[in-house]
Amino acid sequence: MPRRRPDQVHEFRISFSDFERAKINRLEKTAVANVALDATTDVLKAAGMALGGGGALLAAFVLLKWKAPEIIADIQEKANETLDGLVDAVLPGTPAEDRRAAQAFAVRRGEIARREAAYCSYASDKYNEAECSRTQQMKDQYFAELEAFRRMLKSQYTKEQRAAIYAGLGDINPDFVEGGNVTSYDDYIKSITKVVWNSFF
Repeated sequence: MPRRRPDQVHEFRISFSDFERAKINRLEKTAVANVALDATTDVLKAAGMALGGGGALLAAFVLLKWKAPEIIADIQEKANETLDGLVDAVLPGTPAEDRRAAQAFAVRRGEIARREAAYCSYASDKYNEAECSRTQQMKDQYFAELEAFRRMLKSQYTKEQRAAIYAGLGDINPDFVEGGNVTSYDDYIKSITKVVWNSFF
């Protein structure tokens, strides 16, 4: 519904003295300072979060560099255990146990090589003729056992199965050719997958 035009207009004025004007001016300055302070605080919060995030990222990077080899080794160990269990369940003749035996031969080979470098090298400060002689005996026994192990594997497994057993173990494999044989962890996974696939189909 339309309204009538007002017929009377009243005007009210508030007059402040110098005291009230000073108070209002101070209140206005405080409000402006609060706005500036809020903006500065927001910028500092953002910078703090960025620095905190950057610090957390740096800490994660340092931890990764420090612990990554152990973490990767743990993951590969768990994957090997899982794959060995799968191979044990699928294939006859316990190739996973033979894989573990091949890994033990590789560990022994590394230990013999360390002992040779320490006790049989004239350049070593630990050179010891008696320890070198014991190391040579260990080496002879190692190679005799390794040869028997290789013959046993050759009589029980196909070439692909042996490749899966020897994968990544270097010169433990009698067919080992530097750079030309199954040497990496990925190749080990491929060999195991091929052997499992062929046993099913």
